Amino acid sequence: MNLKIINLILSSFMVIGSIAFADMENDMNSLGGNRELIRRARAINPDNKVQIVQNRTVDRHWRMELSLLSGLVAGGDPYVDSNQLGANLDFHINPRWSVGARYSSTSNQLNSEGKRVFQSANDARASGQDVPRPAVDFASDTYLGVINWYPIYGKLNLLDLAIAQFDIYLLAGGGQVKLNSGMTSTWTAGGGMAVWLSQHLSTRFEARYQGYKDSIYSGSRQQDLTILSFSLGFIL
Repeated sequence: MNLKIINLILSSFMVIGSIAFADMENDMNSLGGNRELIRRARAINPDNKVQIVQNRTVDRHWRMELSLLSGLVAGGDPYVDSNQLGANLDFHINPRWSVGARYSSTSNQLNSEGKRVFQSANDARASGQDVPRPAVDFASDTYLGVINWYPIYGKLNLLDLAIAQFDIYLLAGGGQVKLNSGMTSTWTAGGGMAVWLSQHLSTRFEARYQGYKDSIYSGSRQQDLTILSFSLGFIL
């Protein structure tokens, strides 16, 4: 009699356990359809955590940005090394588009190859040989109008000290460049990253191509420059 009671109790526990296991399995399988579980899952990672990444913290609707820049120039006249100092003025229509004006003053000096070639020509001329000096033509001032497009943006963690917003942008434009031989037209295209440190401070890292035709005694020639620049700006 006792064995029958024990078997009955064990059987009852087994039936109850199998039913409970089946119910739990159904709950897990229907996780996507359980509104309550979905609500609780969303509560763990609420929308405001997504919005803090997506929202732009710096307003760029109808604002002016004035910045000072320093740049390195690669390419151009093969006998000359060049560096730039200048200023940018950008008018932000909205966070996606801005138009601007740029001015840069270029300092030039003969590189090691230029010094060698000029010294060789001077030595030859001093010994009575009719050897022409190498022709150089370099830029001194550049005036550009540009349009900027900002398709990608995000936020940066600055060493856990602050959060800064950034934009990856593309630019294109044209203008005039003052050469040793006179004024000529120029065009440019490139891109960079703008970091908005606060509502009024900005910085930019930029790489762009610039092309123009210079003029030497043998005729005109195409010059292709790569300009890497860093700027620090103030947003009005």
